[in-house]
This record gives sequence, structure tokens and C-alpha cells, in this order.
Amino acid sequence: MYAELNEKLHARLPTIEDVPHLPYTEMVVAESIRLYPPAWAIGRRALVEQTIGSYVVPANSIVLLSPFVTHRDARFFPEPARFDPDRWTPEAKQSRPQYCYFPFGGGPRRCVGESFAWAEAILVLATLASRWKAHLVPGNKVAPNALITLRPKQGMPVTIERR
Repeated sequence: MYAELNEKLHARLPTIEDVPHLPYTEMVVAESIRLYPPAWAIGRRALVEQTIGSYVVPANSIVLLSPFVTHRDARFFPEPARFDPDRWTPEAKQSRPQYCYFPFGGGPRRCVGESFAWAEAILVLATLASRWKAHLVPGNKVAPNALITLRPKQGMPVTIERR
């Protein structure tokens, strides 16, 4: 990612026009969201009775889908706990089922702000990483806290160094 930022930005801050030219930075964002999706659970109401495999979902039932759980399924993401941005090459993405990755939901109820969120995340990461490196303070472990959104339980203390 640092090499991509050096090559594409030439020590300047990124703009919205840079987003399509930062594919590896986007892959880092995608992998980060795979491991820690802000919406860790998504609820939907079954409008009609539905059979899924051998399960019957009665009408009016609340069905919970968890990106946090699904994104860690080894059938779709080998070594699921490992951070690996190369999972997001075009070829790797094509090899997986459509809804094994759904940080913004899917179908007609997919988040309307998804494209904005992607652009924002890529630009924020590119802006920070083009100038700084962050290192987790030794001895601190980041544990997720699943509230309405997923966030670090005890914060995320880091030290910053100039690149």
C-alpha cells in the first residue's frame, strides 16, 4: 500500500479523482472491513414464510445475518483470522459466492451510502498512510465490542511515526 501511495500520489494528498487509481489501498480497506465490519449484525423481517434448506422461517420472524461471522467462514476465506488484502484481487473476488461478503447489506436494502463510504474510507486511509505509520502500543490487545456498531472495546492506543 505504501508503494502504491508513493507511486500514485507523489507526496501530495489524495483527491476523489485518485480513488480509482488506488486499488491496493481499496483492498486494504476491504480486508479491514471483512474482519471488522461496522455493522456486525443485520436484521430483516420475513414478510412471508420461507424455507431455507431444512429450516422454515415463519412469516414475521426476525432473521439476523452477521457479516462478522460470515466474513470469518473458512469456506469463503481460508485462514479467516489472517489479514490478507490479496483476498480482494479481481480474480479472488470472482471465485467467491456473491453474498459471502456483505458489509453494506445486499439486494434492494443495500446501504445507499455504500459508494460514498468506500470513497471516504480509501481517501482517509490514503491521506493518513501517505504521511504516517501507526503502530499498536506494545502490550495492548484490540478486542471488538459489539454494540450497535462494532468498535474496539478498550480503544486502540497507537504511536504515530512520520513516513
